[in-house]
This record gives sequence, C-alpha cells and structure tokens, in this order.
Amino acid sequence: MQTVTPTTKARPKQAAAHFQISVMTLWRWTQKPNFPQPLKMGQVVLYDIAAIEQWLMNGESAK
Repeated sequence: MQTVTPTTKARPKQAAAHFQISVMTLWRWTQKPNFPQPLKMGQVVLYDIAAIEQWLMNGESAK
C-alpha cells in the first residue's frame, strides 16, 4: 500500500485507505455541505488529503 502525504491529491480508494474508512463513507462525507469537494478531471476524481484532514480536525464530520 502506498503512503499518502498530506499535500497529496488522492483517488477515492487511496483517500479512503489513508483515513482508514470505506470508499462508501468517503462518498457519504462528500455529500455533506462543508466537505471539501474533490477535483474532477474527466473520469478521474481526486481528493485533497490536507483539506479533508482540516475538515476532520474542525469536527465537521460529526455534524
């Protein structure tokens, strides 16, 4: 498994592994109003790991 650094953009499977959650949980988080939205480049979806970490530290996932 690859290690994802905080400044990395990651595909859904990599981002989910980084946060030790399922891809489905990551998708559910994406539906929350304050969640940092992923970048979409054609068919590729990339999540900003640092932005998600900040979102988690702010306690947004509990809302």
